[in-house]
Amino acid sequence: MCKDILNYFTEKEKDMLSSCELCPRRCKKNRLEGKTGFCGLNYGLNIALICLHKGEEPIISQKKGICNVFFSHCNLQCVYCQNYKISKNDTTPKNLYPTVDSAVKKIIEILQESENIVGFVSPTHQIPQMLVLIRELNKRGYYPKIVYNSNGYDNVECLQMLEGSIDVYLPDYKYISSELSANYSLCKDYNQKALLAIKEMYRQKGSSLLTDENDKLQSGLIIRHLLLPNHLEESKKVLDSIAWDISFAVTVSLMSQYSAPYKMKYACLNESIKAEDYKELTDYFFDIGLRNGYFQELSSQQTCLPDFDNNRFIQQ
Repeated sequence: MCKDILNYFTEKEKDMLSSCELCPRRCKKNRLEGKTGFCGLNYGLNIALICLHKGEEPIISQKKGICNVFFSHCNLQCVYCQNYKISKNDTTPKNLYPTVDSAVKKIIEILQESENIVGFVSPTHQIPQMLVLIRELNKRGYYPKIVYNSNGYDNVECLQMLEGSIDVYLPDYKYISSELSANYSLCKDYNQKALLAIKEMYRQKGSSLLTDENDKLQSGLIIRHLLLPNHLEESKKVLDSIAWDISFAVTVSLMSQYSAPYKMKYACLNESIKAEDYKELTDYFFDIGLRNGYFQELSSQQTCLPDFDNNRFIQQ
């Protein structure tokens, strides 16, 4: 465990970890005493990978890519998770960096090669640890843009606390159906919580993606949605919710990169995305009045993969 991090937490952050309600599951476990809730993590950094990543949306990755910090475990357990090697909560969490100093040094090293952006991946259950890393970067004279890359299952109160610390919100909006979210992500109230969370992100950032004179992203919100095989109608409902419940002008990243990570009990999830389904979904996107989006080639299913076994990022 990264014990030295205790010296970096604020009193408020210690309070948050002493009765953890960082995510909507509100386990209320005292992580400072080693008690663990749904995510199975203690108070340590529990970083699974820090790497240069070129697979985000073009306006984020640009030419050089960004420094992504992947936290271990997750407050969801999606059966189709591409990052399952580090996100499954029944495994020993990877903790590659024994001290805050070692993690910050690695981030700074990767920043030299990047677009001066740090993305925190699956940060919801590790918000205090994320804030420690941001503060330490700032103390050493580094002020990269910060991307909060979450599954959308966030608490509004925590997001309100992050206002001013996050430059770009990059949440998923996975489902409308509580049955699907319960079956696929062990979370029947996903839609209600994710919608509230994304509305809070929208309150903070609005619809516009703000860029500098070099077209580098400075601030904004991009909502991701991944089309699952044989779930076209569910995806249409998600787009309806984005348009009518959030904004017709918000930027949406409509993803086709689904690839089954292993054989699952849900036969429909072992298939691939159909080109005609993705085409119909992109047409529907514009038909209902959404107008700002990113769209993927189907070839993305086999590209831009993090290699957690060898602690690196593969771009094929």
